[in-house]
Amino acid sequence: MSIILAAITDELQLVTGAASSIDVNVTYVDMSDATGMTSDVAKKKDTAISTAATTCILAPSAAGTPRNVKQIIIRNTDALLSNDVTLRLSRNAAISELHKQTLAPGEALVYIEGVGFTTPSLHLGDDVAIAEDTTTYRKTAKGTKEVADRAFGLKNHVRRLLIMIDGARDVAELSVYLRPGELKSTLTRLLAEGLIEIVGAGNRISGRVTYAPAANDPVVFAGIKASAAADIRGRLGPAANLLATEINACASPLELREKLRNLESALVRLLGPAEGVALARRIGGELTRLIPKTPAA
Repeated sequence: MSIILAAITDELQLVTGAASSIDVNVTYVDMSDATGMTSDVAKKKDTAISTAATTCILAPSAAGTPRNVKQIIIRNTDALLSNDVTLRLSRNAAISELHKQTLAPGEALVYIEGVGFTTPSLHLGDDVAIAEDTTTYRKTAKGTKEVADRAFGLKNHVRRLLIMIDGARDVAELSVYLRPGELKSTLTRLLAEGLIEIVGAGNRISGRVTYAPAANDPVVFAGIKASAAADIRGRLGPAANLLATEINACASPLELREKLRNLESALVRLLGPAEGVALARRIGGELTRLIPKTPAA
C-alpha cells in the first residue's frame, strides 16, 4: 500500500472523535522532478491535536511535485481518554477513508509504506504487553549515521537502545537493555526522530532463534531471589533482613528490576559504592540474562 499526494488539491487528514491529546508524525519524500524519481531527503511533519476535529496532517507540495508518504505514527498521549481516529485522503474534496481505529491511552497506530497499518502492543505501563510484543525495528540511514557520528547528542540509554536495534530483536528482547518504564518513551522518540523504523509486527525472521529473559521461568526467578537474599544476608547479617524481605516480596522479574533502583541505593550506603553497585548489577544481570525462547506448544 502506498499513499501519494499527487495534486495540489490533495490533503492527508486525521479525524479525531474526542478531545484527547493526539500526537502525529508523518515522514515523507517529494518527487524530485517530473520523471517520478524521489528525493533521497526524507522530511517530516509533526502535528499535535487536542480537540475533536478534522485536521490536516500533511498538505500537498508545489504543483507537479507529488508527495510520497513513507511512515505515519498516530499516538494517543492522553492518560485517561480513548479516541476514535480516522485517517483519510482528500482529493479535491472527494474523501477516501484509509483506516479507522480506536486508540486507547498510550496506544499508537503506525502506517509503513509497503506494510500497511499496525498497532504495536506497547502500552503505557503495560509490562505484560511489552513482554509479549514481537514488533521489530531497524535503524534508518539517519540512525546508522547517529551511531557512527553522535550527531544528535542522545542520552546514554537512548543511544544504547539505538545501538541494540538491528532489525531482528523484537520489543520483548530489547526491553532488558533499559530500565523498567523507559522503553516506550525511548522507542517513541527514536521513531519520531526518524532514527528507526518498524520492520514488522508479529513477523518472525525465518530460522532465527528468539530469546527471552531466563528469569521469566518462575523456578529460575525464585532461585534468583533466593540467591540475592542469601548473598545480602551473608554480607550484612541481620541488617539485611529488610532488604531480603523486599526482594522476596517481588512477584515478577520486572517488579524486582524496578525495585533494584532503591535496593542499589541501600546497598551503596551499607556496603560502599563499589561493592554495593557491583552486587546490584549482578542481580540485575541475572534478571536480564537471555536464553533461547522455547516455542509455545
